[in-house]
Amino acid sequence: MLWIAAKNAVHPFRRLITRRLLLQHERFDRQEGVRTIGTLTVEALGLSALDSHRYDATPIRFFHSLLGKLSLDYANTVFIDLGCGKGRTLLLASDYPFRAIIGIEISRELCDIAIENVKTYCSRRRRCSNISVRCQGIEEFEYSAYGPSDHLLVYLFNPCGEAVLRAGLQKIYRFVACGGLVTIVYVNPTCRELLEESEWLEQVLQAEVFDETGNSFMPYVVFQSSSAEWSRATEQLAFQFGPWVLARWSFGSLSNRTSPIAHSGRCHRPPILQPITFQTMPDDGTVSRTLSIDGRAIRYVPYRGKRYFVDLSSGSFADYLHRFSSNTRNRLRRQLRHLIQRAGGPVDVLSYASPREFSEFRQHAIAVSRVSYQSKIGWGFPESEEYKIHLISEATKGRLRGYILMAAGKPISYGMCRTETDIITYLIIGYDPEYRQFSPGTILLLRIVEALFAEHRFRLFDLGGHAADYKAFHATGSIDYLRVIWMPTTAKNLALVGAHWISLQAWRGASFAKTICSNISRWLAARLSAGRANPPTKHERSIH
Repeated sequence: MLWIAAKNAVHPFRRLITRRLLLQHERFDRQEGVRTIGTLTVEALGLSALDSHRYDATPIRFFHSLLGKLSLDYANTVFIDLGCGKGRTLLLASDYPFRAIIGIEISRELCDIAIENVKTYCSRRRRCSNISVRCQGIEEFEYSAYGPSDHLLVYLFNPCGEAVLRAGLQKIYRFVACGGLVTIVYVNPTCRELLEESEWLEQVLQAEVFDETGNSFMPYVVFQSSSAEWSRATEQLAFQFGPWVLARWSFGSLSNRTSPIAHSGRCHRPPILQPITFQTMPDDGTVSRTLSIDGRAIRYVPYRGKRYFVDLSSGSFADYLHRFSSNTRNRLRRQLRHLIQRAGGPVDVLSYASPREFSEFRQHAIAVSRVSYQSKIGWGFPESEEYKIHLISEATKGRLRGYILMAAGKPISYGMCRTETDIITYLIIGYDPEYRQFSPGTILLLRIVEALFAEHRFRLFDLGGHAADYKAFHATGSIDYLRVIWMPTTAKNLALVGAHWISLQAWRGASFAKTICSNISRWLAARLSAGRANPPTKHERSIH
């Protein structure tokens, strides 16, 4: 309603606004020594009216405000203008530290002007000099030079007809299918339905910009590609003080749950037009502050931890066991022997992988989970039908493994793992507390490690989740990681993130104070005990 009211208020002054914008664009051309203003029809350019649209230059202020909204990771982003015309967007984009800037234009006349403009543009704000202009059609441009670690910002100012745009989107999809990330900005989207029909694209922004050529407002939309690493999820921040949870804040997010040890090199994020969560981003030391502003977005690090893993690529299970002391190995054997005696039957580990097998695994896991302490604290095995469908779907794709520790035919412990290429990750675990003294979780974990060593398929066994003593005990290595959340800078987000940060600091402060008090108490107790153990002699008492 506010936006409609603002548009109505602007309506009587639209000619004045148009005149002001035209003067601004003329001043830009004059100061920078370039030619970008003016409208050229398809007929004047000698192009097909079915395949191409007229040339209009992008409003300067709109372009800068758009990049501000996107909050890009510029060092990893390549800017591509499909139908760049005289190249105004290429010049404006060079004021930002993009890795590269590319303009695609089918008209030879416009292409020559764009190349000349790039050569003569002399802005002191210029931060990217890697600019190229190519004279070819949108449907002809290939994206094979870019890989999964690249992010492409594709800009379209209604440059072409439906057939050409459809062919161009097919080329972009091939890049996305190989793991790349794409953000598409479509101004005056006359063929918007093509993007909406593409299952690999999701609309994340819809707004309007004033069009000086038509004295009216013109819509634009922003779409992002989906990938295997990034998916829609509901994230949660708990406002708690120690074990007491005061409140919970749930929000929709584009989330990355990839294991930190699976990442090679630097991790990249999409543009922040919605909350973005990196559950386990490797900590390379570049993110030091818990709460900060990253570009025009809020960056919050609510958790730092270690991710432990077992290296399966070298040696054997026997070599792995020799890492432990002889006393530890004997203790593990005794626990297994006592468990067999307690169960009154054999102890086996069953493995599950196929969709049909996972239906049985789910039944055993739920039976154990309902009596486990994990269920009491809300970390039990999910029992919903939605999660059941998810399990079957993932098992069909070969992405899950399930393991059940059976004692005389009764399930007493479970573990579920997710597979990613050559890494297998521990996801959910649980055990029957009736058998706690025999360490059924440890027995199951060692049997899983033994099976993985014998399989020779995986390079690493990621022990997953938050750091724990048993994970550090069984691991052969570790990596530091962060949970990082980026959010658009709004009053609501600032208030909620700030409140969570304050509660987190209060909890840490109380924990630190408790540790100090405990240390002082132990020190005083030790001094008093020493005093009672060594009373003063008769000679010392006479002196006093």
